[in-house]
Amino acid sequence: MDVLNSEDGSNYEDYYNAEGLEEYGLCKKTHLKEFSNLFLTIFYSITCALSIIANLILLIAFIKHKTLRKVLPLHMVISDFIFSLSLPFWAVYASSEWIFGDQSCKAITLVYTVSLYSSNLFVASKSLQRFMDLLCVVSTIRIFNSPKRNTIMCILVWLLSVLAAAVHVSFVETQKVHELNICTFNFHNKVGWKIYIRFQMNILGFVIPFLVLLFCSIRLPCVSVVRNRFQMFKYEIGFTVMFFLLWFPYSVVIFLHALQDLHIFYTCSTNINLDFAIQVTECIAFMHAFINPLLYIYLNKKVWKRLRNASKTPREYLLEECNSSSNMSSQDGAIELRSVQQYQNYDLSFCAERPNNLLPKPK
Repeated sequence: MDVLNSEDGSNYEDYYNAEGLEEYGLCKKTHLKEFSNLFLTIFYSITCALSIIANLILLIAFIKHKTLRKVLPLHMVISDFIFSLSLPFWAVYASSEWIFGDQSCKAITLVYTVSLYSSNLFVASKSLQRFMDLLCVVSTIRIFNSPKRNTIMCILVWLLSVLAAAVHVSFVETQKVHELNICTFNFHNKVGWKIYIRFQMNILGFVIPFLVLLFCSIRLPCVSVVRNRFQMFKYEIGFTVMFFLLWFPYSVVIFLHALQDLHIFYTCSTNINLDFAIQVTECIAFMHAFINPLLYIYLNKKVWKRLRNASKTPREYLLEECNSSSNMSSQDGAIELRSVQQYQNYDLSFCAERPNNLLPKPK
């Protein structure tokens, strides 16, 4: 997937010409372009705002509370935050044309693609790390210590994401189409690279992370020796299901575009329908930028408790303290009252036995 690709939703080259459709006659996409200009601009703007807020909340929690800070979730948040910073550029591009220049076209593509790949890989790595930690507990297997292993996993994810993004960037450039500047792929008639990028996104961006998540969600509860096995299963299955719902529709449409590139089917109506489908499914997939941190907060009890306590206003905090103090005072008062009553009973019985004990004895 790449927002720079016309079939992938944000490159509008096919809206200005009908490259590859000459044999079928003119293929007009005026309505699709008008829809994209409005819909994508609004969606990218809203997603950017929600993503920045959600990731900043989780990032601040990691910074303030060292006990909540874990390497792979932290890198996942950084990746999603970087991804959200690229969305304003695509929002401006969707509303009019590319106005940021050729070098910015390549730079934003690099940032966007690296953060996109790395985000999905970090989601999978996070589950894989939990599985390996538990495996080391229940068996004699020792593959590095946990901090060293997590560091190596982070380096591998970033390195793999940069290498995958380099293929995208090498074919990206600005072009002028119908007096409008666009930031798009130019494969120079090398259809093989175009198909390769599509399958790379499907395999590296969806298939591999999903299989890792699916494996961990099935195996983790089996190897778990802790009491909160259900909580762990809920955590893993939550991320697995959400990842599938966000990325599977988009991956299917990308695969259909690859078949279209191979001319297995290629008609104007099909091309328009696939372009519309790629926009909708791409937007669903892009929601991962704010769903990932929100889901992590919701499924992680420690993070949820910290943020819930931090969100309380001073008035709510004082009321809660007063209520707890009142309860404690009531309990203390009841104990004190019972003590006084026991003392009074004891004193009265003592006086009843010796009514004149406070008077001086007669001489």
